[in-house]
Amino acid sequence: MRGCALLSARADFDDWASQPRRFLEHAREIGAIRTPGFPSSFDEWSRELRRFRPIDAAKRFAPRPLLVMHGDDDESVPVADSRVLAESHGSAELRVIDGAGHRLRHDPRAIAVLLGWLDRQRAMSA
Repeated sequence: MRGCALLSARADFDDWASQPRRFLEHAREIGAIRTPGFPSSFDEWSRELRRFRPIDAAKRFAPRPLLVMHGDDDESVPVADSRVLAESHGSAELRVIDGAGHRLRHDPRAIAVLLGWLDRQRAMSA
C-alpha cells in the first residue's frame, strides 16, 4: 500500500471497548453491523477493540503518505481524534472540512479533497 486516506477516523476504540453492548446497539441502529449473533462473545470483542490501536497504525504507516480528513461538525467522532492520528504519523496531511459532519463520503468538498490528494499521489509516483 503506497498511501492511505482516513475519513472521520477514531484514534482509539477504548470507549467502545468499555461499553460493547451500547456500541453494538448503535452499530446496529446505523446499519454498520447486521450479522445476527455477532459478536459471539462481548468479552472477546471488547479485548479485540482494545488491541486495535489506530494511533500505533498511523505511526507504523509512516513515511508513506497519509491524508486525514474530518468534519468540524462531526457528532460521532471528535475532530481531536484526527489531529492525534495526523500527529502520530508525523507527516500526514490533515484537512478539517468546515461545517461537515461524520459522513464525509457524502460531502462533495471532502470528495474533492480526496480526489485532489489521490491525483497528487499518482503524479508523485509516476
